[in-house]
Amino acid sequence: MNVIDIISKFNIVGSVIDYSPIGNGHINTTFLIKTDCEKAYVLQKINNNVFKNVDGLMNNIFQVTEYLSNNDFETLELIKTKDGGVYYQVGNEYYRVLVFIDNAICYEGVTDLQQVYNAGKAFGLLHKALRGFDASLLYEVIPNFHNTKQRYNDLLVSIKSDQVNRVKDCKTEIDNLLRYEKQYSIIVDALANKEISFVVTHNDPKINNVLFDKTSGDIRAVIDLDTIMPGSYLYDFGDALRSLFTGEYEDSKDLSKIGVNTQIFEKYTAGYLNEMKDVLNKKEISLLAFSTFLLTIESAIRFITDYLNGDTYFKTDYPEHNLIRARTQLKLANEIFNRLPELNKIVQECLTKK
Repeated sequence: MNVIDIISKFNIVGSVIDYSPIGNGHINTTFLIKTDCEKAYVLQKINNNVFKNVDGLMNNIFQVTEYLSNNDFETLELIKTKDGGVYYQVGNEYYRVLVFIDNAICYEGVTDLQQVYNAGKAFGLLHKALRGFDASLLYEVIPNFHNTKQRYNDLLVSIKSDQVNRVKDCKTEIDNLLRYEKQYSIIVDALANKEISFVVTHNDPKINNVLFDKTSGDIRAVIDLDTIMPGSYLYDFGDALRSLFTGEYEDSKDLSKIGVNTQIFEKYTAGYLNEMKDVLNKKEISLLAFSTFLLTIESAIRFITDYLNGDTYFKTDYPEHNLIRARTQLKLANEIFNRLPELNKIVQECLTKK
């Protein structure tokens, strides 16, 4: 790719004086573009092997960021092409440019509980800021992404077909997943029955997708909006806590490292509800702790399904990699389920805190 030629297609201010690769993302190729003016930019080559409908993806990001900025909420700023587009296409390659958010930092892992509180608050602020946005306007980037009922049905198909003769190697894990069958449709059905809100969700709510000010430590913006699409607030809440609980041990063979950390649950919930307690309805509040279980068990379903299908979706480093991943998620899901009364009590306590 010719960086100078590609960046010239966009309405940037100033002339390019330097560029260099940045970030450690596994999906898009990213460059920091420095100019002779105050602003710097981020140029990304979009991975259209992962994101098949680049037009839908980019229109989602454009609509959401325009809405947020029009409501004085700091967010990513897309730079349009000189032809007025939100991305540039040359052949089968797709590119976008964003304004670089200066003096900001993200954390790859948790070093103190205040970071956890701030992460919960950041996603609460994002959800609250987008509550007036019509989620039906967005393209579903990954269809049925958190439709746990459908994920379970896909698993049943994979068990029956047993394409690569692996069912015999994970019967214990399969039996564990089968016993929760009645739980998988709870949030999907609540959405269908309009008991909970159909809203804009981020769908990758890891702590490293929150930018903090380097000087003050204040929340700046939530980034990586590639998977922004319609869903439930519960999807982001549950998946955020799942990722915080598993942390760096998502594929650990030592299951003693996996478990519920009530301090993390309390801090994230307190931060989130500080912004969202007046937005969520009673049904959503009652399902907050449950969503942590559901999004965790959903991950286990996805890993086992991919294992049974011959590892066609997730990148693996060895033959049992997806099975090991599934076991960590199952260990965590089982513990969350058994401790739901305790976690629900924490939710109620956070609601009363000022």
